[in-house]
Amino acid sequence: MNDISISTYLLVFLSVLVPYFVVSLWVNSPEERDTAKYVGVPAFFKFARRLINVLAQGIGTSIAMSYPLLAKKWRNELLKANYHLTVEQVFGGQILAAAAMGMVTCFGVFFLKGDGSVAIVVGFFSALVGWFLPTTFIQKRAMVRQVEIVRSLPFAIDLLASAMRAGLDFIAAVRYYVSMGGKGALTVEFGLLLRQMELGKSRMEALEEMATHVQTQEFAAFVAAVAHGTEIGASIIETLQIQGEDMRRARFNLAERKAAKAPSIMIFPIAVFILPSVFAVVFVPVLLRFLAAKGGL
Repeated sequence: MNDISISTYLLVFLSVLVPYFVVSLWVNSPEERDTAKYVGVPAFFKFARRLINVLAQGIGTSIAMSYPLLAKKWRNELLKANYHLTVEQVFGGQILAAAAMGMVTCFGVFFLKGDGSVAIVVGFFSALVGWFLPTTFIQKRAMVRQVEIVRSLPFAIDLLASAMRAGLDFIAAVRYYVSMGGKGALTVEFGLLLRQMELGKSRMEALEEMATHVQTQEFAAFVAAVAHGTEIGASIIETLQIQGEDMRRARFNLAERKAAKAPSIMIFPIAVFILPSVFAVVFVPVLLRFLAAKGGL
């Protein structure tokens, strides 16, 4: 198979694929004029939502049904990242990103180099990168959001305890934190908690549902402590105060462990970047003088 036949097959494939997706976008797919739920999601899912929804309805659903464990994993990641997307949309985004990057790279290499075999190989690896790119952004967002929640949690617990000590009940204290706590991820989660409690859920039910969204050990320990205090009849104010102190102590210990690891982490950059420069500054003048004395320069 020569290069001309490869390019011909690719053009024929695109001439069939592109019109199919264009027709599917405007005929078969539901209208997606409500863009409010796409606020905060990666720009790729926002601008290509129609095409992603077409892929999600077919191939994405098949992948989710064929690999339930993988679908469960990305469903948890979407919860942690607070992205209002479905697992099928994630798979559809992976397919679209892989196809787009693979075809663009393949055609670019083919027209620049003129070698169809190299273009196909490079396009294949670009497609692999495109396949993992959407989920990489989701995992990164989930990790950053969890770190932000863990950092904000001790202050939030102290504020709730202080508000309840001043005479507010738990719902009023949560409402006070939401109004005074800024625009962070924990404020958003407590806002959802407040809405759940206002709709009739109990305090523990709302906290457990919030724990399924946050999915951090610190918040799970906080929910467990509140549940235990409720069962034994302990004051929730004292429980919150103890949990706040424990979390600050845990954060301090974590900072100490990270600081203790700093010398070992600095070994590699010192050996790679600093020591060669020191050797060059110290030994190069000596070497030059030695060569000059020997008549080498």
